[in-house]
Order: sequence, then structure tokens, then C-alpha cells
Amino acid sequence: MNPPAPVDERTSGDDDSPLRDGELRALLARARAQDDQGLVRLIVSYITLRRVMADVIASIEARDGAAAVARSPLLLRARELSGTLFR
Repeated sequence: MNPPAPVDERTSGDDDSPLRDGELRALLARARAQDDQGLVRLIVSYITLRRVMADVIASIEARDGAAAVARSPLLLRARELSGTLFR
């Protein structure tokens, strides 16, 4: 298995959108079927990070209001990347 190519943030485009829940489920199922424990751990870590980030964004919104998130490009990107939660 070859390591993924580094992502150049300067050239990120629309095809760099976050993985959808269905894509994550399929990727996780494939990794488990192939007994690729490293990939399983990576996907589970990514899912956990998405959940934590969504909770952080929700906490900031509850405490400071949605406008606080809207003013911050970093928080907006984090909201986008946390996407619909994998449940």
C-alpha cells in the first residue's frame, strides 16, 4: 500500500470535500474485510475527531452564538469538515 500523496492546501478545490457518512462506512467495511488494522484505526480516529470537532463547534455556538463561528474562517472550515456525523 502506497502512502497518500501530500495535500497542497493552496490547490484544494471542490473535490476535496469531506467524506460523507456512506463513504466512511464503505471505507471502514472494506478495511475491516481486508483486515487492514492500520486503516481501521485511522478511519475510527477520523470519525472520533469529526465528532469532537462538531461538539466543539456546537459548544462555541451555544456559548458565543453562531455569529462567533461565522466570523472565523477556521471554525467555518472545521464545521464543514465535521460534516454530518457518522453514527
